[in-house]
Amino acid sequence: MAGISRRNLRHPDEQVVFDEHGDAAGVAIGEDQVWRSRLLPGWSWDEDVKPLAGGLESCPMTHHEYVISGSIRYRMEDGTEVVAVSDDCLVIGPGHRAWVVGDEPCVLIDW
Repeated sequence: MAGISRRNLRHPDEQVVFDEHGDAAGVAIGEDQVWRSRLLPGWSWDEDVKPLAGGLESCPMTHHEYVISGSIRYRMEDGTEVVAVSDDCLVIGPGHRAWVVGDEPCVLIDW
């Protein structure tokens, strides 16, 4: 891809609202998508995403994430768990669930 592409998450292509547990905004840029999620205490895959994903038991996607603030716990289907905190960078394979840890919102970038 030649040149420069620029998008702003203040003007998203897509938005998801997780009822009382936060929101996510995404933009398409080139062949990729970038998402900013603001996940409030109480947010979890099971409660907030699973119903939107047709009842899948775990997320089928790979995520590249940067945690801006707060903390979030990921559990893989094999039982492996990681708690990510501010300034952590992660690659999370398919077959995971997640939930916000603590009483602070978790803000992260996902691409």
